[in-house]
Amino acid sequence: MPDYVSELFLLAAVIASTAAFMCYKNRQTRLDHLRGQLHSLEITGALKNLLTQIQQHRGMVSAYLNGDLSFKYKIAVLQSGIDRQLDQLSGQFKRSPESCQSFVDIRDAWKQLHPSALHLTKEVSFERHCLLAGTILNLIRDIAEHSQLHQESICPFSFIEILWHLLPDTAEAIGQARAIGTGVAAAGRCRITDRIKLGFLITRIRQAIERVEAGMGNADISMVADNRFQQSSAAVHVHITSLIGHIEQKLLTVDKPAIDPVAFFDTATGTLNSIFALYDQGEVITSHALQNQLASARRSSNQSFAIVLVSLVFLLASLVLKHGVS
Repeated sequence: MPDYVSELFLLAAVIASTAAFMCYKNRQTRLDHLRGQLHSLEITGALKNLLTQIQQHRGMVSAYLNGDLSFKYKIAVLQSGIDRQLDQLSGQFKRSPESCQSFVDIRDAWKQLHPSALHLTKEVSFERHCLLAGTILNLIRDIAEHSQLHQESICPFSFIEILWHLLPDTAEAIGQARAIGTGVAAAGRCRITDRIKLGFLITRIRQAIERVEAGMGNADISMVADNRFQQSSAAVHVHITSLIGHIEQKLLTVDKPAIDPVAFFDTATGTLNSIFALYDQGEVITSHALQNQLASARRSSNQSFAIVLVSLVFLLASLVLKHGVS
């Protein structure tokens, strides 16, 4: 065989091997990105659980500081649960160094709030809880945006806005209303400042849920057509309507509210649970979409690896051929 033919075979083998390896590397990068997105989804879910606990703590402490001492034992149990949740998150954030400092700030804020929670004024307690909840909300949004789920058709932007922006915002407004309302019920009176705050929160809740419903109308039908997601969405509407009516009738239109603080806390908690049930369903849908993408990426990566092996065999054969000719 002429020497130039062996040279051409070798050149073709080198080009084929290089192209196969670059394709394999690209598909491995894609695989790593999808794994990172799944990890981000796990972290935002854990942060959502932490947010739920901080919101509960705010409401219970509000009741306690307004005179209902029956919440004291529940507060102690909840504080232990928050500590455990933070320990779990600490391990998860070791794989997310870009967000680690934000988590450390949250953990430090809780360590400062925890020992003094039952000794603060009502106003300071509410403010510090809201600041902590707001920091958690911001971190959830940051991680969701960093994971870029709206790219590559995994999730439409409107669905992402519902799941990681509007639902947590609605939940926080309801959580604040629960804390204020439980405090009003425990104190047996509604101050003018409480009326103003509750009125503002009712407006905020209504506007947020309207945006959720509008977003569902704009979202990819395959994402929101899931039957359980639809059922959870309908439950949210019913719960919010009931809670707003409860606040307006039992707290805002009477001079001396005569409502059991535990009962009000439980009613508001039921509404919050419906919000987070919708969030959980959306998270399941997103996870399923990511798992499908991940399975496809794994198949592509395996195929690319096989092509790399074949190209290396071709390269080796070309080298042997050239050596034989020489």
